[in-house]
Amino acid sequence: MGPVRSDRAVSTVLDVAFALLLVSASVLLLGLYLTTTDGSLEETRADRTAETLSGSTVAVSYDLESIAESDRYEEPETVDDYERTTYGSATGVLAEAAVANATIGDGRLIRYADSFADSVAASVEERFTGSNRNVHVVASWRPYEDASIRGEVTAGQRPPPTADTTAATTTASSGTPALNSSELATAYADEEDIDALAEPIARSIVRGYFPPERTQLTLERRGLDRAVTTTHYLELADRLDPDHDLERDAGPLRRSDARADDANEVLIAGLTELIADDLESGPIGDELDAIGGDEAELDAFFEETIAPSDVDITTYTWKE
Repeated sequence: MGPVRSDRAVSTVLDVAFALLLVSASVLLLGLYLTTTDGSLEETRADRTAETLSGSTVAVSYDLESIAESDRYEEPETVDDYERTTYGSATGVLAEAAVANATIGDGRLIRYADSFADSVAASVEERFTGSNRNVHVVASWRPYEDASIRGEVTAGQRPPPTADTTAATTTASSGTPALNSSELATAYADEEDIDALAEPIARSIVRGYFPPERTQLTLERRGLDRAVTTTHYLELADRLDPDHDLERDAGPLRRSDARADDANEVLIAGLTELIADDLESGPIGDELDAIGGDEAELDAFFEETIAPSDVDITTYTWKE
């Protein structure tokens, strides 16, 4: 599901390591929902803390050395440094870390996600050091309801069960292209085939991890960026379809004949099958059976249950 320049923020999982995936780490405050233990609708501590996070710039330093543990990794002739630093809003890097930390089943998509997630958590926690607030933040990425590909990262200690806690939830960009629920409804209603729904979701996720234009440039280069990118391609392809035909030095990953779009199609095909199985076997499949071909109802349902472009960030605050 490219090296990172220190003056820009990373916005997708693979941009965490290199600029090929660099997209503006803008935070889309699409909604704010407040919950307090006394039912108050007034501005809460959690609300103010969430605003602080969205307006704060943090620096995140991490390393890529875990990539070398992959059987698919081939170290390039020259590696200057495995260390990386990126900058962004606290909310933005939390969203990036949630996507970077994504798993399919028990397998993590990005080997060095732990380093990035830990650094993000530490950077966010530093924003509140010395304050009179206890803060716990959870960033969760679920591309669709009951998805088997998902990611989460936390910062700060969890609140005690007896704490008087306030919470605020915002929505930030995951870096994957947004899907139009109306278009999904039309496509599904026309075919009533689960692949008509699964394929656009898969395409959005793959394009988030491997934006074609930036990925193309990286595949054509030498060095660490290319080595990391091809390793990610091969590991994800292995997980999705053991019979895939991607190779580092042949086909669309070959440096002299790089074709990022074609490499993406291999991943999209495998991910479509996984997502289709998820949708059919989960609550979405049951609801689709009940809705049938009603486009208006499908539109509303997809609006609520399918959002690969969103990361939910919930901020909890309390006093001892």
